[in-house]
Amino acid sequence: MAESMAGSFGILVEQHRELEALLERLDTETDPEELRVQQEAFCRLLRLHSRLEERHVYPLVTRVEGRARAREEAEDHLTLRELLEELQELTPGGAEWQARLFTLQDLVVAHVQATEHLLLPRLATSLDSGELEDLEHDLALTYEELLERSQRTPASGRGALLEALHWDA
Repeated sequence: MAESMAGSFGILVEQHRELEALLERLDTETDPEELRVQQEAFCRLLRLHSRLEERHVYPLVTRVEGRARAREEAEDHLTLRELLEELQELTPGGAEWQARLFTLQDLVVAHVQATEHLLLPRLATSLDSGELEDLEHDLALTYEELLERSQRTPASGRGALLEALHWDA
């Protein structure tokens, strides 16, 4: 079962590793320009990752664990989005920025732990192999679609990216 779970949710787990790596770089980078580049990469990936979860994982959470549980997940994403937007308004490397980054790190780490060790295994055991295959396929398609859409958006056009990858609450 663990193997099929990793396959079905592989894109999400892979993105968790990328988010952790980007947070690590943001935490250690000192060059202001490189900080901006890393921050933009982190923000893009977190938006894309959240959109994937909202489109494909939340409906499963609602079905398997109920609406209240899905609402909790949505509230976590809303908190992440608000912090992300605050982070982008601040000067990278500054004290306030650092404080937001630490909070974001804590939330992302908590999200990764809860998702990989609790949520995804519970969902995987609730789905049959056909549903898991469909999920893997749907996640891959949506990922490609969102990635293509985000790459058509200029890096400086943060507002446009937010439009393209809107967050469902």
